[in-house]
Amino acid sequence: MTTRRITHRLLLALLLFSGTLRAENFQLMTENFPPLNMSSNGAAYARNDRVSGFATDIIRKVFKKTGHDVKFTLSRQWDDAYGKALTKQGYGVYSTLRSRERESKFLWVGPLYSEDWVLLAPTDSKISIFDLNEAKKYQVGSYVFDGITDYLIQSGVDILPAQNDAVNAVKLKSNTIDLWASSSLTGPYVAANFKLSVKPVLTFNQSSLWLAMNIETPPKIIDDLNAALKAMHDSGEIQTIINSYNQ
Repeated sequence: MTTRRITHRLLLALLLFSGTLRAENFQLMTENFPPLNMSSNGAAYARNDRVSGFATDIIRKVFKKTGHDVKFTLSRQWDDAYGKALTKQGYGVYSTLRSRERESKFLWVGPLYSEDWVLLAPTDSKISIFDLNEAKKYQVGSYVFDGITDYLIQSGVDILPAQNDAVNAVKLKSNTIDLWASSSLTGPYVAANFKLSVKPVLTFNQSSLWLAMNIETPPKIIDDLNAALKAMHDSGEIQTIINSYNQ
């Protein structure tokens, strides 16, 4: 075989290999949890450009800045979104807590942002509490799949679980529950959609939320994503995106 033919075949192989890299596509899963992750038309299921929310906007910009292709799916079920990221190469899930139990199961990009955990009451409520022990005498609603719920249960607070936070807003408005456990970002946003004015009566924790990528994701890509995210935090771009959903 001539040197020219060998060189030609090597170049062809390199072109095919580089084409394969360009074709690699990440699939990111999430759930309906406004204003973090949601559909642009209010649907329970959405894909790609119809997936919105400030966490989605942050991640979309991070991937664009690093030159990696990404597609989004808003799933009806959190366990489906989480399971695909856990078991399928090229998948990720957001927005999620980086817990001790999950730490070794994923590679992590973040934190995307931080939020307070709060107990919310209607603005005209007379409830005044200073710690979670005092919350135990009230009917407290929370989202069944949320880390906030797990934390409260471990703290001895009885929870009336709901399938989503919209149900909790309705329960609070109808006085079915006394307090609503949510985040400082999500609770007031959801409440406003139901013309419900709320106030925090207790802030009991703070958490950071992350993008969890499948464990087989190349570490260099994780490094690139984290570097781009840090630059966005440092420049104030992250806060600008979050503020745009609070107007």
